[in-house]
Amino acid sequence: MVSKDRDGPGESSDNRTLSRRGYLTSAAVATAGLSTLAGCNKSSGGGLEAKVPDGVPASVKTKYWHDWSTIEAEEPPLDYTAKAGSVLEPIPMEFSSEDDPWMREHALMMKRAAENLGASVTLNDRPLNQLYAQSWNTPGLEAVVSMSTHGPDPQRGLDPNPLLMRRHKNSPSNYDNYFNPELNEILEKQRTLTGDESKRKQLVDEAQRIFAEDVGAIISLFPDVITAANTNRWSGYVMTPGNGPTGDSFQWSEVNLQPQADSSTYVKGVTTSMNSLNLPWAAGGAEEKRLKYIYDGLFDANPNLEVIPALATNAAFTDDTTVEFDLREGVTWHDGEPFTAEDVKFTVDIYKEYTSTSQVAFYEPIESAEVLGDHKVKFNLKYPDAAFLTQRVVRSVIIPKHKWKDVETPSRHSPKNPVGTGPFKYKSWSQGSQFEVKRNDGHWMFDDAWRQKHLGDQAVSGPGVEGVIWVNLSNVDTMLGSLKQDQIDAVGTTLSNSQANRAANTSGIEKMVAENFAPLDAKLMFSCPLIRDKEFRVAFAKSVDKRGFVEEVLLGNATVPNGENPISPITPWNTKDTKNYTHDPQAAKTILKQAGYTWDGSGSLRYPNGDAWGAFVERIQNGNTHKRRAELGQPDFS
Repeated sequence: MVSKDRDGPGESSDNRTLSRRGYLTSAAVATAGLSTLAGCNKSSGGGLEAKVPDGVPASVKTKYWHDWSTIEAEEPPLDYTAKAGSVLEPIPMEFSSEDDPWMREHALMMKRAAENLGASVTLNDRPLNQLYAQSWNTPGLEAVVSMSTHGPDPQRGLDPNPLLMRRHKNSPSNYDNYFNPELNEILEKQRTLTGDESKRKQLVDEAQRIFAEDVGAIISLFPDVITAANTNRWSGYVMTPGNGPTGDSFQWSEVNLQPQADSSTYVKGVTTSMNSLNLPWAAGGAEEKRLKYIYDGLFDANPNLEVIPALATNAAFTDDTTVEFDLREGVTWHDGEPFTAEDVKFTVDIYKEYTSTSQVAFYEPIESAEVLGDHKVKFNLKYPDAAFLTQRVVRSVIIPKHKWKDVETPSRHSPKNPVGTGPFKYKSWSQGSQFEVKRNDGHWMFDDAWRQKHLGDQAVSGPGVEGVIWVNLSNVDTMLGSLKQDQIDAVGTTLSNSQANRAANTSGIEKMVAENFAPLDAKLMFSCPLIRDKEFRVAFAKSVDKRGFVEEVLLGNATVPNGENPISPITPWNTKDTKNYTHDPQAAKTILKQAGYTWDGSGSLRYPNGDAWGAFVERIQNGNTHKRRAELGQPDFS
């Protein structure tokens, strides 16, 4: 796919962008532009006497402002306090350079945006698994800003709920403690609306408009998926959105590839290893994605992000909470046992009873499963679920009853030879070294006509692969070296532009670029009083130079969203009619000035004081955090 300019409507075109070097240099000079505004305030860089109106607290700390059904903690993990007239505490921002090859530059861009407003920042580059385990928890973020790129799980491109429902008050994935009652009501309506997709689309559009206008997060970009692969040895790479041609979230390349040399085993280099062979109780990541090559779900998704048959050939709601499935006939498990509806019912039952960690998105709304025949099954849902026949059925993994029925502790089970119905069979696994699967002859994905129907022009006919091997390599440089020396056939992770270009300098290796539906989400901690002030959120959004970062650092290989919208323009659920607080640092400072913020002589941003402090405290109260100063009848404090 060819990269192009995808700036949202209203994006300013006359702002000068920084060079890539500019993003990497110290941002200490970023506050120099504040001198004009700072001079107007005539406040010293030392202590400033707090002037607090009667009945108004002199300070407000980060706390839970609502009753949360999903949170048991007494207080948030973030310790951050706003004080009348004082200089802002340094804003903690966290990221992981393991997330994307350019994530450090992005973190520096976000740091620069805050410093342009006069706020100091502390950056914390954390191991990615540490962010998952510690900061991205229901009690809330450990930092004011926590940035990450959402993974390219198919469900995120098929339905808006995996991204939008995170902002629902009752979601255990609401890590930023965000709650907008108006948005919550709309999310609740659309999630239960089955049978009327056009009406649901209207509600989803309105949800995007509310979230973007409210600056519910900073949605920086949708990064293109960049990788490199050997095209002399293989043809038939499929440019799948979000996954690219060599990722693990979809198997379209692996079932479509045709050998052009003497080897029919496709070798993919990776830097992350699997930790177990137990997919249903996997912790996510590598094992969950690679083991799905062995298993099938009820439905799948094609590269056009359309739901297509897999183990189920048809499904329909018979009423708001009942779904019936027709199952594919003639399917056998890898050990030769026949696949039937009993396997589907058993899968649901065991997932529910033993709380499968990786399959929650599939089974969570299911009350019970009933067998209606050898190849027909019915699910009774707890509530109407509009996303059940999109994200949930595609996320499903069906396991064999005859292999799991006698397992006493499923979460601790370690199958020596995982058995599924998928396009590949398990062959071997050496933890920390490599994982190998072999072709499952007779699987529908290896049928040329099947692929032609669902891949269109990208389908290639031929004998196909005999097997796939994932080889664990220590780092990207080692991987690129192995690719150039024909030791591996493709890079199974994302690359930076420079890394991919370096690889493509070798004959037979091609840089490959695909679009993405997974956004880079800079989560804001809404229990923090600073973030609760919508004036600050809007100013911060206007200070972030998304377009400059995409053009200068990513060289155009990303989609810039129209405002803070997490739903990608390449999906049918996106609406372009969202508020875009365009990049304008001077206007951002003016917004803060009018809201009563001031700067000391060194350009450091201070909280409002006096009557302006009283207005700040009013803005961050429940019911007001989604309103601007003028909506609350507050004066211009500049």
